[in-house]
Amino acid sequence: MRFLRLLCYLLVLAFAMTMHLTAQDIRVRATLDTASMRIGEQTALRLSIEHTPGVVVQFPFLADSLVSKVEIVNRTPIDSAMQENGRVLERQAFTITSFDDGLYELPALTFTYRKPNDRTEYTIQTQPITLAVTAVPLAQNPDSSNASAENDNLRDIKPPLSVPRTFMEVAPYLAAALAVIGGIIWTVWYIRKRRANAPTALAMKHVPQRPAYEVAMEALERLREERLWQSGAVKEYHTRLTDILRVYVEETFGVTTLEATTDEILAELPTKSCPASIIEMLRSVLEKADMVKFARYEPLADENERSIRIATELVQITALKEQTTNE
Repeated sequence: MRFLRLLCYLLVLAFAMTMHLTAQDIRVRATLDTASMRIGEQTALRLSIEHTPGVVVQFPFLADSLVSKVEIVNRTPIDSAMQENGRVLERQAFTITSFDDGLYELPALTFTYRKPNDRTEYTIQTQPITLAVTAVPLAQNPDSSNASAENDNLRDIKPPLSVPRTFMEVAPYLAAALAVIGGIIWTVWYIRKRRANAPTALAMKHVPQRPAYEVAMEALERLREERLWQSGAVKEYHTRLTDILRVYVEETFGVTTLEATTDEILAELPTKSCPASIIEMLRSVLEKADMVKFARYEPLADENERSIRIATELVQITALKEQTTNE
């Protein structure tokens, strides 16, 4: 009986040590150069992950802002270095700023990694960080001894001084005005003359516009035939794919996509009666492309094929619904 208890104790101890070693295999950290700054100032958010050699790491993808009113101004490339203890340290820094005072909680950021000879994707998060943004205080009069004296120190901005204008200063404006009036008179005379000599009726030929889904399907087929990702042009492949979808979604649902971020597009689509299933399909393609373009993510072959397959299904489903509605 005592031997069985000792054996159970050793098994539990071995399991606990294994879990501890696994937890220590990956270490992540997020820090701010300063946790308090004034409106318009900048600080650096620094991310780092420490791991054993052979682990493939994907940093968190950050778009244009961390949270509302905290913007990302710049970012550095990801750099890695081998430490004396034989572990790899990878780092990236983001320059952030805010133009609204307040206390902001920067959320936990998720790293994704794969272990050697293991296709499973694991995740680990940093701790949330608090950033305080304060307003710029008004200058005070050091000689003021009370609130009334401080208020007396504040003055309105003086209006601009009026300076008499000379004829030489006004002459260029008069010449320009006369030129504009003369141009208008000549344009009216020319248009009337053209109309007098023009035929009484013109046959206007209307060229019908091609449906958006036909243009999108042809573009997707051309992209598939070019075999960009198979030849190593993975970033160009995903850029072309998202451009096709952005143009199609803008023409189909009437949202602004070409100058908008992925988050802005996905936030506006529900207001245009876009089905939730279509939004999720679009999200998977756009977010995967953002990871490839901005986070140096290297997708697998089946991920590249899956993106264009989802894009094709999205166009086919929405085109079928549009045709059914028109009938």
